[in-house]
Amino acid sequence: MLRLIKTVCCVVSMICMGCVAGQMLIPWMGAQTPEDDYAAAQMLLDDFERKGDGLWFRRNTIDPDRVYRALEARLPYAFTMKCKTLHDGSAELTMEIGNRASQEQAETLARGIVQSLQLEGMDVRGQLLALHDWLVVNCAYDLSVEKTDTLDGSSPPFTAVGALVNGSAVCMGYARGYQMLCEAAGIETFFIVSERMNHAWNAVWLDGELLFIDCTYDDPVPDRPGVAGHQYFLINADGLRRTHIWDEAFYERLFQKLEIEESAA
Repeated sequence: MLRLIKTVCCVVSMICMGCVAGQMLIPWMGAQTPEDDYAAAQMLLDDFERKGDGLWFRRNTIDPDRVYRALEARLPYAFTMKCKTLHDGSAELTMEIGNRASQEQAETLARGIVQSLQLEGMDVRGQLLALHDWLVVNCAYDLSVEKTDTLDGSSPPFTAVGALVNGSAVCMGYARGYQMLCEAAGIETFFIVSERMNHAWNAVWLDGELLFIDCTYDDPVPDRPGVAGHQYFLINADGLRRTHIWDEAFYERLFQKLEIEESAA
C-alpha cells in the first residue's frame, strides 16, 4: 500500500510539474519577435483594435517604456500599459483605457465639432488652423491642477475630456484633444511628450516636412476669451528647439517607420 501511495504521489507531482511547465511554455511558444520597439507598438495597437487580450514578446526583443511611448504618440486616448514578465525575460503587454466612457464621449463630441466647422473645401493647413483656433478659444489652461494631488493620467485635465467636454485642461489634455479633433477630420497627427519639460504637444507630416503644433503655448494664461496665438502653429524643429526639449531621435525614427509603412501600403 505504501508503495502504491508513493507511486500515485509521484505521478501527481509529475502532472503538476507538467502543468506548470506547460503554462510557462505556451506563452513563450506564442511570443512575438518584433523587429524593434516601434514594430512591437504596432502589433500591440493592432491587437488592441481587435479587442485582444494583449501579446507576449520574446526575451530582450522590446523595451516596454519605448513601446509605451510609441503607442502614446499615436493614440488620442489616455491609457495604461501593463507589463507581466516571466523568469526567462518574456513579457506580456496589455493596454487599458482609463475612464473609457468619458473619453469616447469626447471622441463623439470631436466629430460634431469637426462637422460644425465645415472644413470641406479647405486644404490641410486650413483645416489644422481651424481646429487649432477652435481648441485654443474654447479651452482654458487648468491652473487648479498644480494644487491637486489626487489626479492621475486619465483624469479629465490630462485627456481630451478636459479639453473638449469641460473646456479646461493642461498640456496633455490640449494635445490629446487636438489629436482627437484632427483624427475626426481625417488628419493624422502625433502626441509628443517631453519628460524634461513635463509638457506635451503635437506633430504632423505636411508637404514632406515634420511640423509641430503646441496649442497650450498658443493659449494665453490667464485666459483671454476669443484670443488664439499662432507662434507655435506649424513650427519646424529649428524654431521649436528655441523653447522646447524632446527626444528627437526617438520620434524621428518613429515617423520614419510610419512613413515607410504608408509608402509600402
